[in-house]
Amino acid sequence: MQQQQVVANRYALLVELGRGAMGVVWRAQDQLLGRAVALKELHPPQGIAAEEFAVLEERMLREARTAGRLNHPAVVTVYDIVRENGRIYLAMELIDALDLASIVQRRGPRESEWMANVALQVLGALETAHQAGIVHRDVKPSNIMVSPDGVVKLTDFGIAQAMDDPRLTHNGGIVGSPAYMSPDRLSGWEASPASDLWALGVTMAHAVEGVSPFERTSTASTLHAVMNEPPVLRRASPALADVIRGLLTVDPARRLTAPQARHMLTAIVQGAAPVPLPRNGKKKNTVIVTAAVVLGVAMLAGVAFAGYQALKPKNTTSSPTASQSQEDSTEWTAPASLPVGAPLPSRRIAMFGRGGDVPEWNLSGTQCAKDFLMQGSPVRTTAPCDGPHGIQLFSAATPLWDKPKDTAYPGTQWLADFTQNYCTEQFKAVEPKAKDALGFTGLVPTQKEWEAYNDVAAPGRQEVLCVLWKRDRSPLTGSLVG
Repeated sequence: MQQQQVVANRYALLVELGRGAMGVVWRAQDQLLGRAVALKELHPPQGIAAEEFAVLEERMLREARTAGRLNHPAVVTVYDIVRENGRIYLAMELIDALDLASIVQRRGPRESEWMANVALQVLGALETAHQAGIVHRDVKPSNIMVSPDGVVKLTDFGIAQAMDDPRLTHNGGIVGSPAYMSPDRLSGWEASPASDLWALGVTMAHAVEGVSPFERTSTASTLHAVMNEPPVLRRASPALADVIRGLLTVDPARRLTAPQARHMLTAIVQGAAPVPLPRNGKKKNTVIVTAAVVLGVAMLAGVAFAGYQALKPKNTTSSPTASQSQEDSTEWTAPASLPVGAPLPSRRIAMFGRGGDVPEWNLSGTQCAKDFLMQGSPVRTTAPCDGPHGIQLFSAATPLWDKPKDTAYPGTQWLADFTQNYCTEQFKAVEPKAKDALGFTGLVPTQKEWEAYNDVAAPGRQEVLCVLWKRDRSPLTGSLVG
């Protein structure tokens, strides 16, 4: 029988609870006090540079010191820190709970009232930290533990930063998870209580919608989404959606404060009348975010748009046709069969890919194409956006980005509902930049297109697409997005 390992002549290792690239967490028994603890061991891979190891060690020590300064029921208690055989161990409060990311992944989107209760507890932990001059800097679902009885713990203060301390990086880089970083942090501003509150807003959106609002398939597209794309909120109750949007206000001077958010969340939990989103009129210290340069990625602001006047319809003085009236509609229309060659109307979900209304689609990013969307016509080639073009792909999203790529097709209706909300929100950010009336629609992949994702010869796509054009069907010149 293998002898039980004991650390520091006190902590008997019982079972491994989790393992990451830099450490292991054990369930252990404190033999001195007779209680179960979580023992976190710093265990980086062999060959790591001494300088990097020193940073990891300092982060672990910082986690212990920071948690030791905070007295709040939603902050994990650190009992002890020991060194043995060149390794550091933290003895911490044992939490028998799943993290919020795992809960959403296993059980699906959370109810708004449930999430409001969780958010209140996290907010309390953050307020305690902020009052102590500490910014967490990495609030996200995987750092929030929720027990079956609803008790919440905010974990991992390893990169927390005292507001008057220098950064914990040697190269001045920004530390944290890109999809949960606020625009002000991505623009180079220091982490602050306001940036922690932004991350809480992103976390809430992820939990109630089931999808991280800004996470994309690459770091560049994720950062672009944070800077330019408002979150799509389909499942959140109106009251919780107000809280999320208030926390995800780009200007930190106008972002919801912790007391404001607490007031609104408390009303949701208590079932009271919704508290209206406050009008924050503060003018000082306003941050105008025009661009971000993070990890070598530049986020460009939108370029001015100018309409191209050639090739307008000749009968501009005639009465509006049914098609033109539909173009002017602000409501989404139900899919209907159209003859081959007919223009796809505005605000109507269409299918792209194998067997779809648009049988082939080759645009990506924010590219443009010469031809308009026509029933049965492929979009194969791009056109320069600074020259005459018919359409522009102004946004795209991967709804099930965090699922395996062999995940079953979620269904046309589910994709259509997601796309209507997503494209509508994205269009609200684009339309004010235009001088001309615009039409737009959403394209969702056919089931055949979705299932061909791993086709080596002709890979399919699992994105939803938002496409715009001028309502009078005259060409565009210039891009409405960066």
